[in-house]
Amino acid sequence: MKSRTRNKPAAAADVIDAATMERMAAAIAPAELSQRDRESLHERIMSRISTAPPPRTYTVRANEGTWLPAGPGVELKVLRMDREHNSQTILIRMQPGAQIVPHPHNQEEECLVMEGEILIGEHRVRQGDMHIAMPGAEHPPIIAPHGALLCIRSEIPPPHFQIA
Repeated sequence: MKSRTRNKPAAAADVIDAATMERMAAAIAPAELSQRDRESLHERIMSRISTAPPPRTYTVRANEGTWLPAGPGVELKVLRMDREHNSQTILIRMQPGAQIVPHPHNQEEECLVMEGEILIGEHRVRQGDMHIAMPGAEHPPIIAPHGALLCIRSEIPPPHFQIA
């Protein structure tokens, strides 16, 4: 047997051979937990391993925020709003065939297609593509033929603005 330092606990391999360990593990039936118990256990584990974000940062979790109807087949979720600079970051979820109406840009707009594809007039923008509209540009209708999920950084639109 390997020598151990005083007060150091024995490792399982020093006490039980691998074959015995495997037989013991096979003999123990897994506990059946209800959905509520599984969720509770998951939350307890995550709360112990999650750490605070680095200083002067924050994280918007995927399950945070609310999807709001923005027109037929179009929903949006605000991730961040900066009123001081009149900018926002939003997600737009478009069902197949949904459309965003033509609109002008007073500030630069960035549109990352996260899922699906969109047509901006005849211009096709696919998953992973970034489309940028400069100030003064006016978009023709934006259509998601098969549905799409977009991440948009843009100016905060005026209250009367309609997406679809």
